[in-house]
Amino acid sequence: GEFLRKLNYDLYSILKNTGTPMLTTAFYLVADCRTGAVRYANAGHPKPLIIRRSQNQVEPLSNACGRGQPALGLFEQPPYETSTATLTPGDFMMFFTDGLYEVQGQNEELYSQQRLVLDMKNLLHHPPGVLFDELIQSIRAFAVNGQFDDDVCLVGMDYIGLKLLKS
Repeated sequence: GEFLRKLNYDLYSILKNTGTPMLTTAFYLVADCRTGAVRYANAGHPKPLIIRRSQNQVEPLSNACGRGQPALGLFEQPPYETSTATLTPGDFMMFFTDGLYEVQGQNEELYSQQRLVLDMKNLLHHPPGVLFDELIQSIRAFAVNGQFDDDVCLVGMDYIGLKLLKS
């Protein structure tokens, strides 16, 4: 949270003099590969998904307060908070840009975050490369024009856990 506050302060200071409203989203996460503990802060970015394969669950990684935080550059001193979660071996985290779910289907229906979670539940046991390929294919099939209208970036993190070495 502190890192995003500093980043926002610098960005806001630059942008307030341009007269043109601009913003950017960011998600910052630090993971401890030994314990599975993660600390993170979100500045208006889509919530990553935690795929808990052993429990057949897919859940958005929400902030502790349960509310979204503003994008960077909008406000002078937004209260970005640091939240925590714990991964267990076998969990997979998926980070993505909003272009992934801002796709228009038939009858002007949008591919929503809720639909993304449902599609991920059907793919959660696939290895990351296959999972991403199948998800992209599914969203393209949903899209009226078979394409994405915005940039798409997917990043995955498989947590396998580490055994502590004895000294």
